Amino acid sequence: MQDKTRTKIYDKTILQRFFTFLKPYRKLMALAILFLAFTSIFDLAIPYITKTAIDRNIIPHYVEVTQPEQLDSRFMNRTVILTDGRVLLDISKVSRADKAELEKEGLLGKTRFIIVNKLIKGKAEYFIPTQNNKYAIPENSLKNFNKKEIRILRERDIRAIYIFAAIFLGILVFNFIFTFAQVYTLQYVGQRVMYDMRIKIMEHILHLPLAYFDKNPAGRIVTRPTNDVAAINEMFSSVLVYLLKDIMLLAGILIIMYRMNPRLTLYMVALTPLIVFITVVFRIKVRNAYRIVRKKIAALNAFLQETISGIRIIQIFTLEDTMWKRFLDVNNQLFAANMKQLYIFAVFRPLIEVIRALALAVLIWLGGGEVIRANLSFGALVAFISYIDMFFRPIRDLSEKYNIMQSAMAAGERIFALLDENVEFKGKGLRKQIRGKVEFKNVWFAYNRDEWVLKDISFVVNPGETLAVVGPTGAGKTSLISLIFQFYRHNKGRILIDDIDIEEYDLGYLRSQMALVLQDVFIFSGPVEKNVKLYNEKISEEKVEKAIKYVYAHEFIQKLDEGLKSELGERGTTLSVGERQLLSFARAIAFDPKILVLDEATANVDSHTEYLIQKALKKVLQNRTSIVIAHRLSTIKDADNIIVIYDGTIKESGKHEELIKKRGLYYHLYTLQFAKDIESV
Repeated sequence: MQDKTRTKIYDKTILQRFFTFLKPYRKLMALAILFLAFTSIFDLAIPYITKTAIDRNIIPHYVEVTQPEQLDSRFMNRTVILTDGRVLLDISKVSRADKAELEKEGLLGKTRFIIVNKLIKGKAEYFIPTQNNKYAIPENSLKNFNKKEIRILRERDIRAIYIFAAIFLGILVFNFIFTFAQVYTLQYVGQRVMYDMRIKIMEHILHLPLAYFDKNPAGRIVTRPTNDVAAINEMFSSVLVYLLKDIMLLAGILIIMYRMNPRLTLYMVALTPLIVFITVVFRIKVRNAYRIVRKKIAALNAFLQETISGIRIIQIFTLEDTMWKRFLDVNNQLFAANMKQLYIFAVFRPLIEVIRALALAVLIWLGGGEVIRANLSFGALVAFISYIDMFFRPIRDLSEKYNIMQSAMAAGERIFALLDENVEFKGKGLRKQIRGKVEFKNVWFAYNRDEWVLKDISFVVNPGETLAVVGPTGAGKTSLISLIFQFYRHNKGRILIDDIDIEEYDLGYLRSQMALVLQDVFIFSGPVEKNVKLYNEKISEEKVEKAIKYVYAHEFIQKLDEGLKSELGERGTTLSVGERQLLSFARAIAFDPKILVLDEATANVDSHTEYLIQKALKKVLQNRTSIVIAHRLSTIKDADNIIVIYDGTIKESGKHEELIKKRGLYYHLYTLQFAKDIESV
């Protein structure tokens, strides 16, 4: 069976339901978002600190004012006056708008100066005294000094750079601390949410009706609390929260760039429509490719499941080559679908890289011109380049995030579809002591609407009596048992336990008063003892040993290396069919049920085990209501009543001898199996 989900990249309903699992951890989530905001601020601060260090302390920032008399008085506190009357303006303390205005009026010269506190011996000609007992040196004169002298001259700038480096390092340390706190908090919340989701899913699975498990393969159900929950956690920890950080960063980048240079920022933003167009096309293409890949994966899973389940038939009829060819065909289709998806991703990421490179080229071209025209500082250009790289980073990661989001939405749809399945009817809560009377009154049942499996079934089993149900395969015998245990609910008629409608009882209590022995006995991995008492600690080891001896299972258990403590493999593969049957009997006896149901329990066993079972049955059936379904009719000769079901209806009923005398359907079934016994009768 293939999944038929056609998941959207963003499904509001799924996200809303997912956030209900986050609600208990909203305070931790708020804390994680706060940490996230701090890390975003730190990320934004690093390029700006670099810009400030370059503009204030790496590049000389004093410029000669060509016409000092026209300089506005508000700038005078940012000037240095030379002894020859020239005026130098500290442009690092002038706003971008004022600097542009001064540049427009032609008040700023081209030569830059540095201000120092002392002279270098032998090179006084390069120093211009200032009125405040300092010295100015033109930038183009620095080539006349050696490295040691330059370090002395720029000692104040070097100290400032050390301070900026310390601030830079401090931001990195704080960024690490807050990032660690954010990641740890986020992952902790993610793990708690996964834990809660698995509990919710498993709790729901345990209470689903048997019909759900009949329609859905076990492998698919297993993936719900494992792979699907992990996919949602990956979306939460890798996409949703970081999407918030990306939004913070993008908004912060645009604001900072706009404050530094609106014109250059608008040029960069002009590329946005192209990015949006490419992203929309990518989203459409990858969504279609993703659906095809999912369809092919589902086809491969279905094929593998069918092949592994039917491996015995494949080997018996030598179909290995045929199945191999079919596998190659399915595998090739999946490979082609994956390659198509890979091609789309392979085009998208380099295309975004090309646009990023184009943006950088435009930035260097236009930004360089702005620097030359003094409308943009060199430090601001460096910051612009860093911010552009940060701007494109989340866009580059979009393809990976999209894939995670798509997988998570599909997983969420499957999880919540399972959680929306109705749990089995729990009954109305009655917990009355049960004596063991079972009665069917005109019961009708169908798995599918109007396709009746049981039609107008009526019978009574009094406390302590044994009812045998016989009939050909497909007659409805097993369906009858399913109704007694309420694995399925009947459509019409009434089922009574001790003259009370079965739906009045608490379902868990009712089942605790019954036991079912199946032909295909399920054995759990674990010790023999745990398989008998099914991890019910109320059943003592003494009671387990008594039950085992009661059904003669002790003969083979004593031969095991550790007896009751011996570990059994998955499904009890180390035991024979007959031994598993005896273990199932012991399990039923340990729980001491009021009603015992044996569904073909004596089929497929060796003669010795059958002999042991026959001996055990006489003891097991004593003093409890029993319903036996068997193909070996010798096991039901002593039944108090036998009903013969054919095509969903009761054709005959009575004791063994009565039915033989009628020479009806039961007689023919019996004759086929026991011709020799009929001759003696």
